[in-house]
Amino acid sequence: MARKTKLADKLYGTLRQRVDSGEWPEGTRIPPETELAQAHGVSRPVVREALIRLRSDGVIGARQGAGNFVIAVGAAEVTGYRPIENVADLIEAFEFRSSVECDVAALAALRHTPQELDAIRQAAEGVNSLTGDDGFGDADFTFHLSLARASRNPMYSATLNMLRDQIVFGMRLVGEFSQQRTASRVGTVIDEHQAVLAAITVRDAAGAHAAMGRHILNSRRRILGFEIAMDWQGGGTATKGNKLSYED
Repeated sequence: MARKTKLADKLYGTLRQRVDSGEWPEGTRIPPETELAQAHGVSRPVVREALIRLRSDGVIGARQGAGNFVIAVGAAEVTGYRPIENVADLIEAFEFRSSVECDVAALAALRHTPQELDAIRQAAEGVNSLTGDDGFGDADFTFHLSLARASRNPMYSATLNMLRDQIVFGMRLVGEFSQQRTASRVGTVIDEHQAVLAAITVRDAAGAHAAMGRHILNSRRRILGFEIAMDWQGGGTATKGNKLSYED
C-alpha cells in the first residue's frame, strides 16, 4: 500500500507539472488510464489515484463519454521571467539558456521516443517552411520546446515555457537589427537545428549537447552583433581574466 501511494504521488507530480507548465493547456484531453499506466510503468489503480488528486485540485474534470480534460491551470500557474529590457538582460538570458538547453538536447538524445522524435522533426520542418521573419520566433520556440518534452523531464518543459517571451523576443531582434539577409539568416538557423536533430536521431548525447551549444552561441552573436567573453563555458572551462563583471 505504501509503495502504491508513493508511485501515485510521483505520477501526480508528473501530470500536475504538465498542466502547470502549459504542456497540457486548458481543454487538453488526458490520455486514458490504460495509456497512462503503460507510459509510466504503473498499474491502473496508481493512475486512478493520481487522477483523483488532480480532480480534487480542480485541475481536471470528466466529460461523460469523453474522458478527463484539463479545466484549469491550478495554483502553480507559471508566470514567466521578467521581460528583457536591455543588452545585459539579453546576455543573462543566453547564459541561462545555454546551461539549460544544452543538457535538454543531450537528454532528448538519450530518452526520446519515436513519437517525440517525429515531433522534433515536425517542429524543425515548421522552421524550414518559413520564408521570412513572420512567425519565425514562434516556430523556433516550438522546436526548442519539442526537445524539452523529449527530455522526459517536465521541469525542462516548464522552464522553456517560462522563457518563451525571452526566446521569441530575441528572435524578433535578429530580424530588426541583423545585417544578414533574411533568407541567409533563416538558412543558417535551419542548418543549426538540423545539426541538433541529426545528433538526437542517432542518440549522440555529446553531439547534441555540442550542437545546441553552437546554436545558442551563434544566436547570441546574431542578436548582439558582437562576441562577448564568458567566464564559464560548457565542459568545465573557466576563462580567467576575461569574465564579465557582476560587481558593478
